[in-house]
Parts: sequence; C-alpha cells; structure tokens
Amino acid sequence: MRIRFDGKTVVVSGAGHGFGRCIAEIFAQLGAHVFGCDLSAAELAETARAGVDTEVLDLTDRAAAAAWIVEIERATGGAVDVLVNNAGGVAGQEMRPIEEVPDADWDRIFAVNINTAFTLSRAVAAGNGGARGRAGYRPDVARHQHAGHGRRAHPARRLREEQAPVKAIIVSAHGHMANLRTR
Repeated sequence: MRIRFDGKTVVVSGAGHGFGRCIAEIFAQLGAHVFGCDLSAAELAETARAGVDTEVLDLTDRAAAAAWIVEIERATGGAVDVLVNNAGGVAGQEMRPIEEVPDADWDRIFAVNINTAFTLSRAVAAGNGGARGRAGYRPDVARHQHAGHGRRAHPARRLREEQAPVKAIIVSAHGHMANLRTR
C-alpha cells in the first residue's frame, strides 16, 4: 500500500528539531503542503530545507497561535487536513522534587504542553466548519492506549467506524488522537 498526502495541508507544531522535524519532513516527502512552527529560527531553517513552510512562533500566545492557523487557511484556500500537536517539553525545567516546583514553573509546563495543543486544535476545528462535539480529547483513546497490549486497536477502530466522514486528524505527541468530523 502506498500512502500519499498530495493536496493535503499538514500543520506540525514543534517542527524545529527531533520528532517534529522528522514528522514534518516525512509529510512533505509524501506530497503534503506542510507548515511547521517552533521557537528557534535556526532550527526551523533546517526544517525548511525539506520544503516545509516555517514560522517562528511562541504558541503560548494563544491569539498568535490561532492567527497562524487562520493565515495557513488563507494561504492554502482551505482547511487544515492534519494537525500534529508535537510542541511541548519541560520548558527549561530541571529535575527536582515535586515539593520544590514553584507554581510558575508548573503553569509554564501546562501552557507549553496542554494549552498549545488545545489552542491549535480549537483553531483547526473552527476552520473545518466546527466539530459539533466530535473532536478533541477522547478519554477512551487515552485510557486504552496505556491499558495493555491487546486493547490498543479498539479505540482507534471505533474512531474509524463512526458514521461521519473524517475531515481532519488531530494527533498529540503522546499518541492521543481525535478525528474531526462533520455531520
């Protein structure tokens, strides 16, 4: 089977290095029009060599993150087909006992890892005409992904078998996914 993404718009956050760069490069090789963002212009320059449109962007600025998605939709003349929420990490934190972690550090980790994925997912859903409650975090997917060997395929199969057609796939770096559907 040969999978291609010709004519598809793919957005990858955290595309400057590591998994994000690799994901962006592979989608570009498979024919997608790929847009990637990260904080480092130098790292994004390397990603851009693979044909990825890059943007230096602090995703913790929710307005800027949402505006980036709108700009991509304007540039491509359509909605985002695939969103890979890869941005995140420890936000410069060092390992220390939990009782020594200040609230500001904890808030920064959530801003980078959780809030950015929500902001981008919401913007993509809006650009796809609204998800009507069918996109976002799927607790059954997350629960089964980590429950053991034999149960991993079940929630993914359920996502595929739902009646509405898939308009976009939203994936997080931790393996959680949602299919954005319309009625």
